[in-house]
Amino acid sequence: MERQDLFTLLMRLREVPPPAADNGPQAVAMLRIPYETATGDLLAGVPDVYLSADLGKVGTGQERMVLLGGYRSALQEFGSGFPAGALHVSDDHGAAFHSPLQQHISDFLEPTLEAMTFHDPRVPVHSCMERKALTTAEEIRDLFRRNPTAPVSVPHMIGGLEDGGTELGLVLGPAAFGTFQSAAFPVVHVESPDHVFEAMTAVYDFGIELPSTEAGVTR
Repeated sequence: MERQDLFTLLMRLREVPPPAADNGPQAVAMLRIPYETATGDLLAGVPDVYLSADLGKVGTGQERMVLLGGYRSALQEFGSGFPAGALHVSDDHGAAFHSPLQQHISDFLEPTLEAMTFHDPRVPVHSCMERKALTTAEEIRDLFRRNPTAPVSVPHMIGGLEDGGTELGLVLGPAAFGTFQSAAFPVVHVESPDHVFEAMTAVYDFGIELPSTEAGVTR
């Protein structure tokens, strides 16, 4: 996207109005479930609780970690059906991100996204919503449109990167390391400027040859 469009979008994100408070505060909860459990079955008939993120396998690989978004009261009621401590409602997040409860964000940003100029990506972009490489400008615009309200999946993202032949993953910013432990490629976390040198060193340590662009400049 154009630099001016990017900063316009970032400024608009700071102006998003809060959701209607008619149904109480929102929250996010963490829950471990058996790996083979279908989240659709888990939440069938549960009002106001939605899958926000599938973080993939954890521990020995027999379980997966999911994030649920919803109204805090609904999450607490849902959690009462599990053993004590199994479902943890976060005190730090007051928004049910990646869920239909964030529709007000999509509605607010729609005019901005519609006016933005997106380009076909020169570097492959892999969706976090399905195992798919995004190759067109409209697919990128659609990703931005769906991001507030649609669940995301780390397994989909990692699977897409594996399909694309990824040799090394760099995670920018704080993240739970276990989230990426199932990747077939090595992963290096860059949580501060001090880690940039370590990340660049990893490129050579793993024997990765950087491709050249048409202009002869490595990227």
